[in-house]
Amino acid sequence: MERRKEVRLEHIAERAGVSIVTVSNALNGRKGVSEQMRRKICQIAESIGYQTAESEEKKESYIIGVAVAERYVKEFPSFYMDIYKRVALESTKRGCMTVLEVVNENQEKMLHGFSAFQGVEIAGIIVIGEMNRSYIAELTRMHEVPIVCVDCYDVLEGVDYVVADSYGGMEQMTDILLESGHEKLMFVGTLETTGSIMDRYLGFCKAFEKRGLKPGPILCDRRIDAYDYKLDVELPEVLPDAFVCNCDKSAGILVDKLLDAGIRIPQDISVVSFDHYYSQIKGGLELTTYENDQKAIAQISVSTLVKKLEGRKKTSGVRIVEGKIIRGNTVRNRKDERESWQM
Repeated sequence: MERRKEVRLEHIAERAGVSIVTVSNALNGRKGVSEQMRRKICQIAESIGYQTAESEEKKESYIIGVAVAERYVKEFPSFYMDIYKRVALESTKRGCMTVLEVVNENQEKMLHGFSAFQGVEIAGIIVIGEMNRSYIAELTRMHEVPIVCVDCYDVLEGVDYVVADSYGGMEQMTDILLESGHEKLMFVGTLETTGSIMDRYLGFCKAFEKRGLKPGPILCDRRIDAYDYKLDVELPEVLPDAFVCNCDKSAGILVDKLLDAGIRIPQDISVVSFDHYYSQIKGGLELTTYENDQKAIAQISVSTLVKKLEGRKKTSGVRIVEGKIIRGNTVRNRKDERESWQM
């Protein structure tokens, strides 16, 4: 419908008993108008045939399927559930609706057939967190819609990947310790479980390699079985100068055990981590960690998918989203202490 030019803002204002400025603010979604008055003005505008330029634009709405493995959302709070909430919010802003599918182990392994998003006319899919490669391939084959994977990556044809800067971020966190005079570092994380943990370990190694040093040992924090997400660590017999943890949850468990053993943080041992999700830990400590930009990850993921649905974007591979360092109080500067002692 074309705008009926004879209908003006003053006509709506007169019927609503408000000023033209109030009508303009209400129709354009600006602040300063109560929700009740906004609805009244919009109803009057519609009844007399007034349409805004925005309402004239034909914006297609999509139903977006979001899949996340059950093992990632069993515990509360859940990092990946927070990512989903941000994805849902960004989708709503674009006039889209999300349908969440929590995939259990049997479904992910496709032991009883494939049943994801059955009965729902989804236009595209966002997969949050690392999942069985065969499951994602089957999603692509069965639904034949664009797919964006968040916080995981692969080389599946036609799939976009949006990931945090695990490699570069962990290199920066390891640099903090090495530059602070720590020499014996231990990485905390089970490498075989996820690609992001492996990337963080490689960033850990890179910080050593560029100094001509040999990387420190590894302390596992979970079973190799990727479907068993329970975290735990056992303190090594010989403690390092510092621990580099693959995530804040593992760091929190580690710090609890160190404090229970009478070891002070950071006076005796320093700790750095990744995620900035469980950064406030026992003993009034605040982890020195790397914060993922969850908002940017969600925005880029939804934007990438919608552009593909609109035919404005081709598959571009992996998009890395940088985060930032959060300076807590879990790192001791040993370098300055040594220099002071030598003087």
